[in-house]
Amino acid sequence: MNLGSIFKYFKNFKNHLTRRNIIILAVVIAAAVGIFIYNQKTRQKPIEYTLVKRQDITSTVSTSGVLSGKEKADLHFKASGKLAYLNSKVGETVATGSAVAGLDTAQLAISLKQAQNTLADKQAALEKVLDDIHLFQYGNGGFGNVGTPNETETQRAARISAEQAANNAYDSVKAAQTSFSDVAIFSPISGLVTKADPVTGAVVSPTDLIAEIVDTSEVFFDAEVDESDISKVQLGQKAKVTLNAYPGKNFTGGVAQIKPTTKTASSGATVVIVRIKLDQVVNFISDLNGQAEIQTEKANNVLTIPQDALTDDKFVYIQDGKKFKKQEVKTGISSDLDIEVKEGLSEGEKIVKNPSNVPNK
Repeated sequence: MNLGSIFKYFKNFKNHLTRRNIIILAVVIAAAVGIFIYNQKTRQKPIEYTLVKRQDITSTVSTSGVLSGKEKADLHFKASGKLAYLNSKVGETVATGSAVAGLDTAQLAISLKQAQNTLADKQAALEKVLDDIHLFQYGNGGFGNVGTPNETETQRAARISAEQAANNAYDSVKAAQTSFSDVAIFSPISGLVTKADPVTGAVVSPTDLIAEIVDTSEVFFDAEVDESDISKVQLGQKAKVTLNAYPGKNFTGGVAQIKPTTKTASSGATVVIVRIKLDQVVNFISDLNGQAEIQTEKANNVLTIPQDALTDDKFVYIQDGKKFKKQEVKTGISSDLDIEVKEGLSEGEKIVKNPSNVPNK
């Protein structure tokens, strides 16, 4: 059949397709679709079975977190200035009290000299005001009138202004002198330098991170546990940690600290930081991402069934002849897949694994 024949065929079909035939065709199609949907809904799905078995079961809290050290110190200067030296590099270790970085003192010396000059000027101005009051009041109490009702309002205002200016200048000198004691940063802990970014000669401020020191004498995994699960976690519980950088390797540890505060995770959830002390780790790298499973409960040699076999939290289905019997059970702790059965079932008993497919429930 060529293209012309096909076009002619559809043209003839269109001419014979009346409005009545269109309605009949639509009804037939709708009926066929309805029958198909009904058959799909009413078709009985296969029933799967499982046996009640006896095994050890462990309940866990699963979460994510990052690798960290025992302590961490973020080092900042207390004042702004030009970075004169940075003694530590990333990857090096430092001892407690080691000088990590220092500022150039040349500008600080200039600032101190300027502050001292300003103080001398303000003190001279104050003495001039006091002399003027003394001369004005001479023969009527002299300097004894300073600060008394014998001062005129103009004298009092001039004196107070000069005193405040001198006091402020004095504070500036003390601040400049204090800055000299803040030109060097000393490490408060022994540990590994994990950050040291500034370049010598750069101008830094108190907000700039100069170096980060991590005490790696003990290694922890800081797990973010959702607030809804924190009541299950206790000190001393065992944990298993996996790190993304070491696929297939498990690190064991135990809960060493539950921080008494909450934080908002990147997901927006409210979490509590649980510190898991690891028994060992390879090539410490701060803030490596990973996952943790904290063992909250364990029951040995108990009856268990798959969690999927449980319906309405306390029922299972047992085949009774051609029908299915709904059996109530008492449950205990649960793992990711299984749940403990304390009452209602016997070892080896056959139950429905997929209760949603049981007909006429």
